[in-house]
Amino acid sequence: MKILNVSILVFIVAIFVSCDCLQHIQGTVIDAETRLPIKKVMIQEKNNARVLYTDSLGNFEFTAMTGGLFGCHKISLSFEKEGYIKTNEKYKSCCTDNVVVVLEKQAK
Repeated sequence: MKILNVSILVFIVAIFVSCDCLQHIQGTVIDAETRLPIKKVMIQEKNNARVLYTDSLGNFEFTAMTGGLFGCHKISLSFEKEGYIKTNEKYKSCCTDNVVVVLEKQAK
C-alpha cells in the first residue's frame, strides 16, 4: 500500500512539473503605409505588468515561462505607440519567430 501511495504521489508531481512552457516570440513592428520598422513601440503582455520596447530597427523578443494543467496557454501582447492605433495579438505556439506586426497611423 505504501508503494502505491508513493507511486501516485510521484505521478501527480510529474504531471504538474511537466506543465511548464517556455514561450518565445520574436519579430518586427512596421508601419502599415511605409513598411518601415518602428522603434520604441511599447509591448505589454495582457496578463502581466511586464513591458518591453522595440529596438531602433523595430525588433522585439519576448520570452516567458507559462503553463498550466492542460498545456501552454496563449500569450496576448499589445503593441502601442503614440500616433498609431493600438494592436493586440495572440500567440499560442512554443516558439514564434519572424513575426511581423503592422501598426496603422491614427487619423488626424
